[in-house]
Amino acid sequence: MRFNALSLHALLPLLLSPIVCGLFQDEAYQVDFHYALLGTPLTANTFFHQPSVSSKASLLYTLSEKLILGAVNPKDGSVVWRQDLAEGTTNRTATQGFLRAANNTNIVVSASGNKVRGWDATEGRMIWEREEKGVVRSLSLLEVDPMVVVQDNGNVRISRVNGMNGKMIWEVVNRDDVPLAMTSSTRSIFYISLSSTLLKGYQIHVTEVEPNTAQPKSQHTLSSENEVVSADSIIHIGSHSAAPVVAWVDKSFKTIKFNVLGRKDITTINIAKKGDESVEDVSIHAPTSGHALTHFLVHYRSKRANWAEVYHIDLKKGSISKAYDLPKLDGKGAFSVNTVDADVIFTRHTESEISLVSSVSHGILERWSIKPRASNASPPPQVISAVSEVVPKGSSGFAVRSAWTTDSGDLDLIRNGEYVWNRPESLSGVRCALLIDPPEQRQLASELDYESHSNFVIAYVHRVFRHLQDLKDLPKWLLELPARLLTSFGLDLMPLPKNPDADSFGFRKLIVVATEKGRVLALDSASQGSIVWSKQVIALDPGTSWNVTDIQLDHAGVLRATASDLGRRVHITLDGEIRQDSSESVPVKENDEAVPVISKSGAPELAFISKGTPIASSMKELSSVTTLVTRKPDGSLAGWRVQDGEVTQAWVFETLEQESISTIVARPSHDPIASIGRPLGDRNVLYKFVSPNLLLIITLNSKVSAANVYLLDSISGQTLYSTSHTAVNTAKEVEATFSENWFTYTLHLDPSLADAEAAAGTPKSSVLVVSELYESPIPNDRGPLGSSSNVSSLTSTSYSPYVVTATYIIPSTLSSLTTSATKQGITPRSILAYSSSLAALLAIPVSLLSPRRPVERDPTASEREEGLMRYSPFLEFHPQWTLSHKRELLGIKGITSTPSEMESTSLVFAYGDVDVFGTRASPIGAFDMLGNSFGKLQLILTVVALAIGTGVLAPMVIIPCLLLCEEAEMLTGFRLGKSK
Repeated sequence: MRFNALSLHALLPLLLSPIVCGLFQDEAYQVDFHYALLGTPLTANTFFHQPSVSSKASLLYTLSEKLILGAVNPKDGSVVWRQDLAEGTTNRTATQGFLRAANNTNIVVSASGNKVRGWDATEGRMIWEREEKGVVRSLSLLEVDPMVVVQDNGNVRISRVNGMNGKMIWEVVNRDDVPLAMTSSTRSIFYISLSSTLLKGYQIHVTEVEPNTAQPKSQHTLSSENEVVSADSIIHIGSHSAAPVVAWVDKSFKTIKFNVLGRKDITTINIAKKGDESVEDVSIHAPTSGHALTHFLVHYRSKRANWAEVYHIDLKKGSISKAYDLPKLDGKGAFSVNTVDADVIFTRHTESEISLVSSVSHGILERWSIKPRASNASPPPQVISAVSEVVPKGSSGFAVRSAWTTDSGDLDLIRNGEYVWNRPESLSGVRCALLIDPPEQRQLASELDYESHSNFVIAYVHRVFRHLQDLKDLPKWLLELPARLLTSFGLDLMPLPKNPDADSFGFRKLIVVATEKGRVLALDSASQGSIVWSKQVIALDPGTSWNVTDIQLDHAGVLRATASDLGRRVHITLDGEIRQDSSESVPVKENDEAVPVISKSGAPELAFISKGTPIASSMKELSSVTTLVTRKPDGSLAGWRVQDGEVTQAWVFETLEQESISTIVARPSHDPIASIGRPLGDRNVLYKFVSPNLLLIITLNSKVSAANVYLLDSISGQTLYSTSHTAVNTAKEVEATFSENWFTYTLHLDPSLADAEAAAGTPKSSVLVVSELYESPIPNDRGPLGSSSNVSSLTSTSYSPYVVTATYIIPSTLSSLTTSATKQGITPRSILAYSSSLAALLAIPVSLLSPRRPVERDPTASEREEGLMRYSPFLEFHPQWTLSHKRELLGIKGITSTPSEMESTSLVFAYGDVDVFGTRASPIGAFDMLGNSFGKLQLILTVVALAIGTGVLAPMVIIPCLLLCEEAEMLTGFRLGKSK
């Protein structure tokens, strides 16, 4: 059988696919980077805790706003363990979470949604789990037992659970308007709720309960209807102390009212202004130890300053009196409270110093000045909350380490005034990302472009001056040359200075990400994802987010971040400088959308949409854009033709009754096609159906549990292909991707959702559907328009593709589907996807998913030569398809890929609610560059040995030849070329 280059090209993807998609062992943790994040910590759910009674070492535990529970090593900031409590929640921040730990135990208890769990504090292993009949509204501990408040429609369930095994000790069902919390003192349990009044506001209802039997001891109502307008008016509910208090504040921050739980009297404190500063926030810090002094601190914040007051509680009288004031300081500031024996210590944190004060006196016990640290964030981050661990050092004072949460969302640890580490939690919640060349590489490309468009004299002079400018780096390069040579041979005898600019392979990219908190950051892919700069570009109100949808780079080198809900864009330079948008002349409303588009010239543009209709005045910049597809308020799609700023509707795509569009996918903007045909094993060719105007639309019908797939021409609105699937779980998302002449999408099949006849033989599973488009089913045939020199989508001639489809049952759900991208499109593509059950990023070779694989028979000789194997409905994920290696990725929502200068390799970046991860993907191996395992030293030694051997053996060959020549002359009487 002939075996030429064509057959080798067809077999390579199949032969190499199990081994080349993943990372080699020497590449893992070298060419990739991973930020294992937790999210911005919540102050009430963050604390230091000793997981082992036999050891004094403690870990930092937190349950973040992203519902990630984790333990952090205070020494270096590394994650010891973490658990994702979101469990498929679409909006992580909408679910309230709780985390508590009891002293001298190895168990931490968490609650979120309707789940209460006990975890091993050392290993992060779940010990027990309870599923409640409702949503958990409060979690506290009585010694080691959790006390849970669950809201179930109109009922409120109050229960005490055994902290060691999760079994219920007792439960009480009440009917209350708004459940708040369940807390305890050294003698009783208190259940606190809000009851609405007839006119306005809420009254605080307190029920005292016997701890062992849940029998009520007393009940009373506090008059709070003038101040409490919602649960947010309650600023503090104390716990585990001799005199826990409940505190609330009025809406205008004029007064604070306190009540010592177990008593009926209310103490009112007027909030005094400090100069012209109006109070914007009030928080209370009180000890949670039953043997500690009954003292607490009230922290006030204004827009530019903060101050505090310390109060004492008289246990006999139940009265509250102010002990002393702490001075006003600039900045937000933060306080934390610790207990040393019975003494209460308050730690004050500012950006410049940390100080300790006793609750008894205002004298400073210890003070540490903080040295400013280098930060790429702008503006400089400010501390907004902190937790501390204070340890007495005998007569020499105290040692303290504090974990700060800054307004950027990062988590810092400071030990005795020294910065120890920083966790960039501000990288969580990434909504979009863009990979671009660094500024210096863009500058070189700009100069080369200038030379190519100039005459030869100007270009030559410009190049000479450019090379002379480059000579300034020659001494540095000569000094680094020995180290580079030794390093290239695998000998790390000399330190090699890092030079990120020296990137001949195109692996260095600037990764620009935009987060939901209005922050834009830039990462360096060649420096393990180090943060180059971080900028707060949008000021957001508490509880709001920035719905940024796209980031683009214009020809001037300026980034444009677009948010659909704001109808505006933010301009940022590649150095992180914010520029004012001078082109914002289009009148837009709050609900208008800003849609990014790419013109024919390749320039990124922006179109403004109002209720599904393009705004004509925003189309002046889009003169080169011919078609725009929008989604109308009724759910239909509309195609708009743009010409010279005029907008006309070309077509409308309306769904069937009770059908809604779930997914819309188009081909990527960078999708080069190296070959217009697919070579077959018998030397024939199937021509690909390729068009840049195709749209893949997937709709869901929840009534009949069906999914419909449409292939649409975006120019004419013509439906080129359609199919349907039954027994589909429409409650789950449908993911899809489109590239070259194929598309793929995922579905979740559940036979119980359809009638018995339609679901016959359908297993409950996740499936991956792959379709390929060809011009004709006949080899070497170009279809009905094959002889046409020009083809238009607006002609009435039908040019529907020939579609081949295959379905594969996959072992886990895939999301965030996209494809690998290379510079020329020669390298076979891979499907990049995220598996939440595996917590991994996968690269699935497209060649293995070919729908042309023979069904229920072995492949013929020509099919084997083409690389096809027998079809199997089950697709097992090969471990070496895992791009993330052994890393655990959480909360991935998007994947982007960009080509490098090497055709074999593309750069991949994954982002989402929690983690970010960057790596390289080589679908058929790095065939155009040498790997780290290549023996350069062995090659040179081999060449040297061959040269020496040749030099030694050459005389041994030449001398016998000369002797033979002399003997021949004597016998024949002839010399070479002459006769006697």
